[in-house]
Amino acid sequence: MPTQTDPGYFFMPNHIILIGASEQPYSLGERILSNLLGTPFQGKITPVNPRHHTIAGLPSYPNLNKIPGGADLIIAVTPPDSYDTLFKACQKKQLQHIILIQDWNSLSSSELNTAENAIRKHHRDRLNITACTTAGIQIPSLGLNISTHDEYAAGYTAILTGDAAVSRQIDTVLKKLHQGISRHISLNYGISPITSSDWLNRFGHSLHTKTAVLHHNPEEDQRKLFSAIRQFTRHTPLILHITYRTTETDRAVLYSLARRCNFLISFNTDDLEAALRAQLSNLPQLSRLDILSDTPAEWLHAYTPANLSLHFPTTSRQVSNGYITCTPTPSLCHNIVSRQLSHPDTQAVLTILTPSGHKDYKNTARALIRLSEQTAKPLLISSPVSDGINHFDSPTQAIRTLAFHNTAAELKQLQLCTAPLKPCRLKTPQPQNIKKALETANLSLLAESLHLPPYRSSTHNAVQFQFDSHPIYGNILTVRYAGQTTAALPPFTTQDILHIAQFAELKDPQTLNQFLHTLTTLSNHNLHIGKITLNLNGGQYNTDFDLKAPETHNAPGRKTTSKTVQTLEHAAAKMQSAAQYLKHKNPAASEFLRH
Repeated sequence: MPTQTDPGYFFMPNHIILIGASEQPYSLGERILSNLLGTPFQGKITPVNPRHHTIAGLPSYPNLNKIPGGADLIIAVTPPDSYDTLFKACQKKQLQHIILIQDWNSLSSSELNTAENAIRKHHRDRLNITACTTAGIQIPSLGLNISTHDEYAAGYTAILTGDAAVSRQIDTVLKKLHQGISRHISLNYGISPITSSDWLNRFGHSLHTKTAVLHHNPEEDQRKLFSAIRQFTRHTPLILHITYRTTETDRAVLYSLARRCNFLISFNTDDLEAALRAQLSNLPQLSRLDILSDTPAEWLHAYTPANLSLHFPTTSRQVSNGYITCTPTPSLCHNIVSRQLSHPDTQAVLTILTPSGHKDYKNTARALIRLSEQTAKPLLISSPVSDGINHFDSPTQAIRTLAFHNTAAELKQLQLCTAPLKPCRLKTPQPQNIKKALETANLSLLAESLHLPPYRSSTHNAVQFQFDSHPIYGNILTVRYAGQTTAALPPFTTQDILHIAQFAELKDPQTLNQFLHTLTTLSNHNLHIGKITLNLNGGQYNTDFDLKAPETHNAPGRKTTSKTVQTLEHAAAKMQSAAQYLKHKNPAASEFLRH
């Protein structure tokens, strides 16, 4: 659907009309109007309510037609049965931008159907409709709060979600970090014709935004969504927050998209907090972290990510394998940490203080916090007393944050890499040869026409490459090796080849090059063969197929026609005949049968 690209009406409105404004306590219209009036928004607010001449001391109008002049933004909190009349009135007055706010979960199925039909009918070029949850819209820099939630603190994080509860969750994490938001909108992903990718494009480049959190919507056009993400991350870092259940394959695909589009992924609140800390802090990229703890902490080796190494120094009898063996008084800790920071091999230090009844415990934490503000090298502190973006509740949280920070730097560097050229010896499959092999159901001939290794069914593999269709992301390639899974999506690039070859420890990726070239050709020609598997065992490759069409599962060389397919085609022909018969008597039934 066409969308408005100029975000000025949303980010800098001068006149807002609130349809359904009310003084009835705790009603949706009252809560949103109260929040609007309770913020320092300097623009004009016009209530619309047919029963009152004034609301909250503001002149009120019975309908849109009675309001003189235009407005930048229409906020509607009225029931769905009013939408059709409302949209017609907006078109008549040339009011283009409407935001619907509802507690959608409390509506009946018939009310939801009424809302969807009205939105689908009227949303077009000159009428942009967005459906929001009760978390609505907030822009603290403008003093604008169009929601039922309390006012969010101003800060540098843009938030785009599809659920009011997710908005609250992100706000809770930001409050813990003493951070705020620059822009926030909570859409109803199931109803709003303006999708998250549309709003991401509207966010654009803002000097007030250091990072953005996008609540992933798997139901919208994924190609359009990740294209918008890739464009957005050219100027602003982004965290894709996943709240639905994911499989190992789902995660592999998302990480593949992250490599291509340059974003971080969070699957839970701990991931989200670590990713936000990584994006909002000023930490440098670190490859080594020195650990100093008042209790033995070598158990942290189990939580060490691949892009970070932990070092447990032994400097004296007072420090052994990172463990401060004596009573950690404030002056002693200050001395030990200062000496470790001054060591030339030290990049950063994580000091771990566990809760104790010692009277100097809190003073020690405060002394280290002051030291962290004075030193050039990063000093991270794990302590329940710690407070701030570089001060952590637990050491694992600090390690996770550094891992996200390093991942963000690696992804950014990956966007700047120039991939090598593809080999010249690749063979391009010809569609006519593929169709011939499919018609004869000859799997050996099919492997040959695709320029792949010989066909042989195999179940035990050292490395397995599998090309299949995913219900959300379309055609994907998954690679399984040593109990791990990675993925890539067509069109495959030489960067994909390098990543997969490194992942599967391939010494000669020539066969992989040809395989990915073949798969890209199939995708370009929209040829859906079914599942294609390339197996590697003992240095030998073989190809296996799981074809979609039932007739292709017969013995090789036999040309057969499936009775099931013939029956389905005969039934489809009858449906079309019935549709033609009903066309003039019942158009709705005709369309149902035809499709």
